[in-house]
Amino acid sequence: MNKFVPVLTLTLAFGLIGFLMLNSTSYLSVSDLRDVKDVRSVVVMGNVTKGSVHFENGNLYFKINDGMYEVNVVYHGYVNLDNVSGYGTVVVEGIYYPENNSILAKRVESSCPSKKELK
Repeated sequence: MNKFVPVLTLTLAFGLIGFLMLNSTSYLSVSDLRDVKDVRSVVVMGNVTKGSVHFENGNLYFKINDGMYEVNVVYHGYVNLDNVSGYGTVVVEGIYYPENNSILAKRVESSCPSKKELK
């Protein structure tokens, strides 16, 4: 029975490490999107571009940037984010489409926890 304890311990340890690696979120900068050539799921942190926020036909449209690059964001639905209209930092999770430099967001979160929308 004692022979199996180290094997079981190692198996559980590697399983836990694998699980944590698969579920960890790494944020991309807006500039990192320049290197993305295929449609893919992304989590991007950036600053809302001044004057870019508008709501039309049930969608929230805005742009985020990091001072060097800018990307368009479309979120289906309305999120009352004072930080967005105030040009603060947001985290956008969604699908990035490099052909039109846009993210179809499924989640938009401001840096203020009381002003976030999770979907």
